[in-house]
Amino acid sequence: MIPETTRIRAPRPRVAALGEYAIDAVHGFVPAEDPVDALPTYYEPWERLGRNIAALIMTGRMRPAVESLAVLAPDRLHSSGEQERAMLLLCSLANAYVWATDTPADTLPAPLAQPLHTLAETLDRAPIISHASIVLQNWRRIDAGEPLSMSNIDTQVTFLGGVDEKWFYLATVGVELAGAPGLRLLVRAQHAAADEDQAGLTEALLGIRDVVDKVTDAFLDVERWCDHYVFYHRIRPFLTGWSAPGLRFEGVDREPLVLAGGSAAQSSLIQAFDAGLDIPHPHGMTAGFLTGMRAYMPAPHRRFLEDLEAGPSVRECVERNRGTHPRLGDAYNAAVDALVRLRAQHIGITGRYIKRFQSDQETAKGTGGSDFVAFLKKSREETTDRLLP
Repeated sequence: MIPETTRIRAPRPRVAALGEYAIDAVHGFVPAEDPVDALPTYYEPWERLGRNIAALIMTGRMRPAVESLAVLAPDRLHSSGEQERAMLLLCSLANAYVWATDTPADTLPAPLAQPLHTLAETLDRAPIISHASIVLQNWRRIDAGEPLSMSNIDTQVTFLGGVDEKWFYLATVGVELAGAPGLRLLVRAQHAAADEDQAGLTEALLGIRDVVDKVTDAFLDVERWCDHYVFYHRIRPFLTGWSAPGLRFEGVDREPLVLAGGSAAQSSLIQAFDAGLDIPHPHGMTAGFLTGMRAYMPAPHRRFLEDLEAGPSVRECVERNRGTHPRLGDAYNAAVDALVRLRAQHIGITGRYIKRFQSDQETAKGTGGSDFVAFLKKSREETTDRLLP
């Protein structure tokens, strides 16, 4: 996130077609095509371990099973779908290996380390479990003849399994789907601002408000099937990142990697609303973390955020014209206020899922490694500050 004082915005939008950023008109950041659910035969050893993660952890066989694998090169993956499937398997197996016992591993064996590092470089993403894999690429339709929906979806990969873990990932897919219509509205708002189309901008902003409200509802729906205790003690550990001194990748010529674990901040959705509504996060606590999380996003989605931030400021257009178009100011504030409410609910839900189980609640850490209580409160404060007086 670029601080407001240094941000330079172009007079015309950079974003025209969402498809140029691997964004689907219906699914948003969720891929338009169903994720690949099986790799070519050459990669069957990865598939076999991926099917048995829970059993391997439970029986203490996770680490020996990984260490006995042959080193397979990812150069036989022939499509982006196969690459994403391999990334999901490899990063899930890597996190399962590291956190298979109470004592985390400090070295990732070559059979995982080498292909995971190579594939992550190809995809331009961090070589660890992230929202891009465990959520965006971790689903299948139950009935292939019906559209994707929350009543027609299941996971492909889990760590320990069970309805709570499945629903945690699937409900997050639901958040992405709820927010999908907002992406084209954000683009429409920038074009309307550039054209000084006050009526079009007002309509787009009110639409954004409605979408953000639906995102909030979808976000809270995670509690329907994912128990707080089960999440904290059985799901969250396997989504944790690698803190200092880091994880060494055997056979890869580089220093140990310190990487964040899975985090909601790795979703491009909320950062897109920030970018489109011109809500910067200049504080050191928020700016550094949010910018850092972009390294875990698919590269086209990251580029979408950058181009949206570089386009004309919707807020400045509203400020210039709300004197003669009062509904415009009301519409902008309604959209921003919806985002404030979403962030307030995020504070509440993370408290129920994480903070309540940690003894030092003031320095509680999220799976992404941040002091999430302070981070979320500051993010909400910075959003509130953008409401027009």
